[in-house]
Amino acid sequence: MLREGKLPAIVYGHNTEATPLTLDRLEFQRVFVKSGRTQLIDLVLDGARTEKVLVREIQTHPRRLGPIHVDFYQVNLQEKIEVEVPVHVVGESAPVKQGDADVLQPIHTIRVECLPSDIPEAFEVDISPLEEIEAELRVSDLKIPSGVTVLDDPEELVVKIVHKREMKVEEELPAAEAGVPAEGEVAAEGEAPAGQEAAETEE
Repeated sequence: MLREGKLPAIVYGHNTEATPLTLDRLEFQRVFVKSGRTQLIDLVLDGARTEKVLVREIQTHPRRLGPIHVDFYQVNLQEKIEVEVPVHVVGESAPVKQGDADVLQPIHTIRVECLPSDIPEAFEVDISPLEEIEAELRVSDLKIPSGVTVLDDPEELVVKIVHKREMKVEEELPAAEAGVPAEGEVAAEGEAPAGQEAAETEE
């Protein structure tokens, strides 16, 4: 199927039987670029019936580019669901711009509960106000749209401005100073030099 440009999939949901599907691989990739995992997709079944679905899981192959199987979750527009919404960092912090700091982002998604039609596309986190090193934003600092309930810990760290990590390169000592054997020699611990061993053998 994959060689023919087809993509196996399945759709399931609350009070809905799992139904296997066959998709056009390129068409799915084109739609997924726009929808991601948070935007509703109109899935046309049997050429007529249309269902609102979310992309729940995409399976990939370690040696093959692109998806090899897709799971869709069929939603009920009147029932709340739990989804993970991506976190996008925007803006620029002064210490980072000056090269004195880096941006630490421990989490990249926020788990929420809401109606399918209220799912945020993403949470944008503006780091421009973070003008000092050690400044931070937590889940409780996010702007949450009406009708959306955050399920993650309000005190969980989302982004923080931290000291820039500096790589210290130690200069290599010359072989004589470092006690390293000269080229072609191997000195095992407790082993006598080759000349001394030969002299002892002759005795």
